[in-house]
Formats: sequence, structure tokens, C-alpha cells
Amino acid sequence: MTKSDRGRMFRALPLGEILEQVLKERGLSDRLHKYRAFSCWARAVGPQVAAQTQPLRIRDGILEVRVAHPVWMQQLQLLKPRILARLAEYLGPGVINDLYLRQGRIEKNPSTTGAPTPLAWKSIKLGPAEEEYIAATLATVTDPDLRRNMERVMRRQAQVEKARREAQKSSAGSSSS
Repeated sequence: MTKSDRGRMFRALPLGEILEQVLKERGLSDRLHKYRAFSCWARAVGPQVAAQTQPLRIRDGILEVRVAHPVWMQQLQLLKPRILARLAEYLGPGVINDLYLRQGRIEKNPSTTGAPTPLAWKSIKLGPAEEEYIAATLATVTDPDLRRNMERVMRRQAQVEKARREAQKSSAGSSSS
């Protein structure tokens, strides 16, 4: 498709809108909406509680949270109705129905823990399974420009995730010796 074959584009769509539409078409938008609980956790519980907790995963509407100390677990049990109400304000009712509290070590900054060195991900080679996954995911995208851009984004994301996993493995191996 050449530029002249396309109709005039009145406004460029933000990438977020495009991705949201693609996820919606693939039936993944509900799952993505649930995982927004991770990004709003600190606002929902406040900085003091957020420093002692770490959301881990969501299963069947239950948010699993790692808690640093038994005293904090007891406090969170008492605050559970208030926390669920705050999460419902951010995510909507019925997205998170309960909290499962588990004691464990809290990583100071989970977004950077195990992070590869800057740009280390660029040297990561994807395996055949990852390449097949990307190709299968994009098989129904007919617009070549959109397909190319989404492939680039998915490839980079896969490289970053693989680099992060490798960095975590190497840091876990060095800390156990």
C-alpha cells in the first residue's frame, strides 16, 4: 500500500490507543486492566504501606501481596476493606475482590531489581520460539506499517525481558555462592 492509496489521516493516533485497540481485538484488554493494580498500588495504600509491601500477581480477582513483616500483615488485614475500596476507586468495582497476604522480603525498587545494564538487551538474540510467537501474534495484522512497528516493539520487549531474566539468573547464582 503506497501513501497515495491510503486515505488522508486527519490525526495520528497515539500508540497507547492503537495498542489498546489491538489488545481489545485479541481479548486481552480485561487482563491488562486488572494489572493496572500494580501501578496504582502505592497510591491506593500510601507511601508508608507501599514501602513495606509489593504486589506479586492477580489470580481470580485476588491480588497477592508480599509483606515485609508479620506486624504489617496484621495491620493490612485490618486495613483490607479500606484498601479494596481504594483499589475499586482506581480500577472499578469487582476487578480486585480480595487480598492474599504473604510474608517475604521486599525488594527496595522492584522495577530496577535484576535490571540488565543499559542497552544490554540490544545484544540479546531471540530464540525460534520467541520469533514464532511474534509472527503468530502479528499474523492477522494486515497493515504493513502497523505490522512492522508492532513487530519492532514486540521484538524489543522480548529482548528486554530475556535480558532481565538472564540478569536475575546471574545475580541469583552469584549471591548463592
